[in-house]
Amino acid sequence: MRLTARRPPLIGILCAAIVAMASASLPAQSAPCEQIRTACKNFGFVQGGQIGERLVLDCFNPIVFGQKPPGRGERPLPDIAPQLASACREKLSKQSPDANASPSNASHQAHPATTAQPQMPAGGSTLVARDGGRTVYDAGLAVTWLADANLPAKETFGITNINRSGSMDYATALRWVAAMNAFDHGAGYLGHHNWQLPAAPDTDRTCDRAGPHGEPFGFHCSASALGSLYYVSLGLREPDSAVPNAKNQVGLFQNFQPYLYWSKSAAIDPKQGFVSFSFSSGFQGANVGRNYLFVLPMFKGKLPSAPPASGSHLRANPGGGTVYDPIGQVTWLADANFPAEQPFGIAEINRDGSMDHETAVRWLKALNESDGGRGYLGRTDWDLPDTGPPDPTCSMKGITGFGCTGSAMGSLFYRQLGLHPGDSIIESSKTQVGPFYNLQPYLYWACAGESASSVCRTTGPADGFEWNFSFGNGFQGTNLVANNLFVMVYYPEANTK
Repeated sequence: MRLTARRPPLIGILCAAIVAMASASLPAQSAPCEQIRTACKNFGFVQGGQIGERLVLDCFNPIVFGQKPPGRGERPLPDIAPQLASACREKLSKQSPDANASPSNASHQAHPATTAQPQMPAGGSTLVARDGGRTVYDAGLAVTWLADANLPAKETFGITNINRSGSMDYATALRWVAAMNAFDHGAGYLGHHNWQLPAAPDTDRTCDRAGPHGEPFGFHCSASALGSLYYVSLGLREPDSAVPNAKNQVGLFQNFQPYLYWSKSAAIDPKQGFVSFSFSSGFQGANVGRNYLFVLPMFKGKLPSAPPASGSHLRANPGGGTVYDPIGQVTWLADANFPAEQPFGIAEINRDGSMDHETAVRWLKALNESDGGRGYLGRTDWDLPDTGPPDPTCSMKGITGFGCTGSAMGSLFYRQLGLHPGDSIIESSKTQVGPFYNLQPYLYWACAGESASSVCRTTGPADGFEWNFSFGNGFQGTNLVANNLFVMVYYPEANTK
């Protein structure tokens, strides 16, 4: 079962060419977007600032598009004439490609490679839309990104093993990029034949953690290409998601997030933290405890007031707040992102509902102690789902891989919701984020390289692992190459031909 998420559109957050040194009192010939951006700066909003103080998300977008992000608060905005906001909006709309255009009508046409070096954008913006909005020049990295952050979902270039959502394993990602470069008899897609996965260097002092061999990971990793895009160019911060929360209905559940969910089970290797399950692909793996995942509470058995079990299908309990799973013999909370609505006084829960594992344990404790000690919905045994012993149904060793129906979340995903390996719980995001479109609030593949703009090396950070970056919260880590992640690409400007 797969239902489309009802996502509010996140309109573009960066102009194609934003120039500073402007204000609401600038001469009439000054670009309208420039005036609004500078007015926001004068009001104390900062590119990459804290939530509620971000120049683009908390000031520019609310003025131009009337788009107030959740949790922004009531901080006043500069007084901008409606005509100026309308003129800026019109300018941006002319720079944005039609995200619904058929690839056969637009993307498949080869375009000559740009021989002139793009101008460095002024005013602090590092992103410039080019090729009619199909590509984005990143002045900070001297690379040109493909604006479609999920092109494989609609253009496979004849490569198999790409999921309908657009995600794929690492080997398939390499084959897809190679086919992209061989497109149009070797001229390459959009006239370029040096597209590549974004690179992540072995050394990155901006990361907040290092692995056992010194490999950089965690949050704030801005020396990698994807990290630079997230933290610097788009001005996002841990734990921001680049895409708004999914509001949806999936069978008897609501608000499922196409992301990772915590279990209560420790990973086989204690250094890897806890077992997690992906409702973006059906992959069961592990994540360090200091990461931000979602929580789906459950308790074993069924409510005393529930009707007698008949058959194996999911059943809504009286009131609709819980769902009984007769196969797993567990009762789930129907709201798959309840912490976003009800934190029960736990301040460390992020506004999108995600949290680290220690916070998840404390939130479950508060859930059980709520209502004067009677517990939420009269239950005091809410818990995180577990994964159990080694699972022979998993595609990899132990409790790792696809098809793990021995775990509670795996059984729900595969047996009850009828999904398959690589399926997402909801449709892929069509959201526009700055000059990019179809960006997914999930993990993207990256490759090992000498620098953020260097060519990919053939060996990863460890045997069987490659780099990845999350646009769901800004976390950089490594992942098993058999996992299914998304792909966005760039080509280095220094090697265009």
